[in-house]
Amino acid sequence: MPWSEKVLQQFQAVPVLPLLLQDQYHRPFNKLLHTLFPVDSDFTVSPQFLMPLAEESADFIVMFEILVQNRPVLVLQLKDLRDLQFISSRQTAHQQIRRHMGDIAEAGLCPIRTLYGIIAMGTRMCFYHVDARDPHPCIVPVALSRHPTRINNPAPEEWWDCDVLKADGEARLREVVDEIMEACTELVADD
Repeated sequence: MPWSEKVLQQFQAVPVLPLLLQDQYHRPFNKLLHTLFPVDSDFTVSPQFLMPLAEESADFIVMFEILVQNRPVLVLQLKDLRDLQFISSRQTAHQQIRRHMGDIAEAGLCPIRTLYGIIAMGTRMCFYHVDARDPHPCIVPVALSRHPTRINNPAPEEWWDCDVLKADGEARLREVVDEIMEACTELVADD
C-alpha cells in the first residue's frame, strides 16, 4: 500500500539543496513514523538529538526511537543524502548506530527479542538488527574492519539498498514494522 499523500507531501517539500542537511528529513520521517506507529497506539515516537563523540563530526546525531512501554524497539538515524557518497560519513553513521544499539541491547532495555535499527541517508535506508537477548549479541550488518594503511570500505554504499519512497523500500520498512508489532502484541496483552 503506497504512503499517504500527506506523508509524500512532506518528503516532496525537502529542498534539493537543504541548508540544515539531515534536519530537512526530520519532518517527513516524523510524519512517516507517526503514520506507522499512530499516536493512539501503544507506541511512542521519540525524537533524539545526541551529541557526537569528540572524534566524530560537529553535527548532532538526529534519530528517532520507537518505544513501547517506554523501552526502545526501533532506532532510526537520519543523515543527509550527500553523506552516502563518502566512505567516512557512512562509516561514522554505521559506528554511531551500532554503538547506540549495542548500548540498548547490553543494558537489556529492548523488551522484545530483536532490536531493529535503520540509517536513513536522505530517503535511502540501511537496515540493522540485533538479538537483544543474546549474551554476546552480534549487530547485523557486522562491523567491517578498517585497514590501517589502505582505503577500504567498512560501510559499503550497497548497504543502503532501498529507498523509502519506492515500493521495495516501503515494503521492507513495513515488514520491519509488522515484525515489531507482532513481537509487541504479547507485551501489550500482559498489561
